Amino acid sequence: MRLLILADGTVDYKRLKNGGTTSINAALQEFEGDDFIVGFGFINTRFSVTQPPQEVDGQYQMVVDGVLLTKKNVMTR
Repeated sequence: MRLLILADGTVDYKRLKNGGTTSINAALQEFEGDDFIVGFGFINTRFSVTQPPQEVDGQYQMVVDGVLLTKKNVMTR
Protein backbone atom coordinates (compact mmCIF):
# COMPACT_ATOMS: atom_id res chain seq x y z
CA MET A 1 0.00 0.00 0.00
CA ARG A 2 1.20 3.51 -0.85
CA LEU A 3 -0.51 6.63 0.43
CA LEU A 4 0.87 10.05 -0.49
CA ILE A 5 -0.84 13.19 0.81
CA LEU A 6 0.57 16.37 -0.73
CA ALA A 7 0.55 19.86 0.76
CA ASP A 8 -2.03 21.00 -1.83
CA GLY A 9 -4.51 18.35 -0.61
CA THR A 10 -3.97 15.86 -3.45
CA VAL A 11 -4.04 12.23 -2.37
CA ASP A 12 -2.29 9.53 -4.38
CA TYR A 13 -3.18 6.00 -3.22
CA LYS A 14 -2.34 2.55 -4.55
CA ARG A 15 -2.97 -0.83 -2.96
CA LEU A 16 -2.20 -4.31 -4.19
CA LYS A 17 -4.46 -6.94 -2.61
CA ASN A 18 -5.44 -10.47 -3.62
CA GLY A 19 -3.95 -10.04 -7.09
CA GLY A 20 -5.88 -6.83 -7.79
CA THR A 21 -4.93 -3.17 -7.71
CA THR A 22 -6.93 -0.27 -6.31
CA SER A 23 -5.77 3.28 -6.95
CA ILE A 24 -7.04 6.82 -6.65
CA ASN A 25 -5.51 10.21 -7.36
CA ALA A 26 -7.90 12.91 -6.21
CA ALA A 27 -8.45 15.81 -3.84
CA LEU A 28 -8.90 15.41 -0.13
CA GLN A 29 -12.51 16.47 0.43
CA GLU A 30 -12.92 16.39 4.20
CA PHE A 31 -12.01 14.86 7.54
CA GLU A 32 -14.56 13.01 9.68
CA GLY A 33 -12.91 12.37 13.02
CA ASP A 34 -9.61 10.68 12.17
CA ASP A 35 -10.96 9.34 8.86
CA PHE A 36 -10.63 11.28 5.63
CA ILE A 37 -12.59 11.35 2.39
CA VAL A 38 -11.01 11.66 -1.05
CA GLY A 39 -12.67 12.06 -4.43
CA PHE A 40 -14.55 14.17 -6.95
CA GLY A 41 -18.02 15.43 -6.06
CA PHE A 42 -20.24 12.50 -5.08
CA ILE A 43 -17.70 9.88 -6.19
CA ASN A 44 -15.47 9.42 -3.21
CA THR A 45 -13.60 7.00 -0.98
CA ARG A 46 -13.40 6.99 2.80
CA PHE A 47 -10.08 6.05 4.39
CA SER A 48 -10.57 4.58 7.85
CA VAL A 49 -7.84 5.73 10.25
CA THR A 50 -7.78 3.45 13.30
CA GLN A 51 -4.47 4.82 14.58
CA PRO A 52 -3.77 8.50 13.86
CA PRO A 53 -0.17 9.53 13.08
CA GLN A 54 2.17 9.10 16.01
CA GLU A 55 5.92 8.98 16.41
CA VAL A 56 7.32 5.52 17.17
CA ASP A 57 11.09 5.09 17.51
CA GLY A 58 11.73 8.30 15.56
CA GLN A 59 9.37 7.45 12.68
CA TYR A 60 5.77 8.52 12.13
CA GLN A 61 3.29 5.68 11.79
CA MET A 62 -0.46 5.41 11.32
CA VAL A 63 -2.97 2.67 10.54
CA VAL A 64 -5.21 3.27 7.51
CA ASP A 65 -7.74 0.67 6.34
CA GLY A 66 -6.08 -1.89 8.61
CA VAL A 67 -2.56 -1.35 7.23
CA LEU A 68 0.32 0.03 9.31
CA LEU A 69 1.99 2.81 7.31
CA THR A 70 5.35 4.42 8.06
CA LYS A 71 6.14 7.90 6.78
CA LYS A 72 9.04 8.14 4.37
CA ASN A 73 10.67 11.41 3.45
CA VAL A 74 9.88 12.39 -0.12
CA MET A 75 12.38 14.36 -2.13
CA THR A 76 10.93 17.39 -3.91
CA ARG A 77 12.53 19.55 -6.56
